[in-house]
Amino acid sequence: MLKVGECVIYGNHGLCRVQDILVPSFLERGKEKDYYQMVSAVDTGSILYVPVDGAENKIRDVIGEDDAVELIDEIEYAAEIELPEGKKAEPVIFEVIKRNLADEMMSLIKTLRKIKALREAEGKKFASLNERYLAMAEKLLYTELAFALKSDKDDVKKRVLDELSQLPLETA
Repeated sequence: MLKVGECVIYGNHGLCRVQDILVPSFLERGKEKDYYQMVSAVDTGSILYVPVDGAENKIRDVIGEDDAVELIDEIEYAAEIELPEGKKAEPVIFEVIKRNLADEMMSLIKTLRKIKALREAEGKKFASLNERYLAMAEKLLYTELAFALKSDKDDVKKRVLDELSQLPLETA
């Protein structure tokens, strides 16, 4: 069971802090059960209620500092995700975001950033749907990495983009 004040990753809601463990007033009489009341660090001001029972399947620990450093420093070795063309890519991208595992999110960001750079180099636009998913993935991952590194989200983003800018664009 989580403790009040603990920070965890809650699915695609990202980094959350357990604010309280309580029986919410919105439950019907006779159906009372304990919930984690969590505050989102990703969507400021957002409060989530997660049933304590079954929460372990939806919650994971925040990545550790050493793993966060390695994830950024070793980005060149992160596997790129095979994405189908056009709208067929959406379910693949959505599944990665839904799982919200740090290494997969880094691979997704690397893949989408590369596609964006290639499209721009060809004088083409990057799909707005991909732009939206890239922003979502970056927000989730950079918030987690910033927490792990006791840093600022913008500093983490700059560091990741600096690493990505050193990688070649051509595909293998």
